[in-house]
Amino acid sequence: MLRLLSTILGAATVLAGVSAQQTSYGIGVPNNVTSLQGTWSSGAGHVVTGLNFYDPVNNSFIYPATAGQSYSFTDDGFWEQALYLYNVNPAKPNCVSAQLIWQHGTYTLNSNNSLTLNIFKGDGRQQISDRCAERSNYVQSYDQVEFMQGFVIHQDEHFGASTYALQLYQFDGSLKPMLFQVYDPPQMLPTQALHEQVIGELNSS
Repeated sequence: MLRLLSTILGAATVLAGVSAQQTSYGIGVPNNVTSLQGTWSSGAGHVVTGLNFYDPVNNSFIYPATAGQSYSFTDDGFWEQALYLYNVNPAKPNCVSAQLIWQHGTYTLNSNNSLTLNIFKGDGRQQISDRCAERSNYVQSYDQVEFMQGFVIHQDEHFGASTYALQLYQFDGSLKPMLFQVYDPPQMLPTQALHEQVIGELNSS
């Protein structure tokens, strides 16, 4: 009996340690250690939202050092997205294409912990670079409302020090790359429809 009690207490101690290290926080959890607010970036953190990724005045992208993804959120309901993606054609290995996407808008935090990322329509932009395409490196309009089934925020030792990590679940439940908080408050462009209200509608061709 004493041995069994010792085993149970030992297991409880281990589980408590795991819980303390890996506790995840989402909407609806009391005493949340942090909110969605901040700029979150994957991998080495080279892709970050804001003016260093997309310049709305010149309607141009700034290529980051490496591919990656970044999302920014404010506590009052605004978001921004910066994606730098590579696509490989298995039939033509030399035909590598790159896609840069920038969007922003407002988000809704739903009661079931899902996120609806609404856009400022007409503001989003993408640039596609394709070594095998007749036309490449052009900027065009891009509007895509996003839906995340849920999210989890936990603490992580990603950059050699304790930081917050954000795991987003896409519309189909698949995982986004793990994102790490690199700025709080977030680094974002103005949270309004820039092309229509600030500098006028830009040509997307």
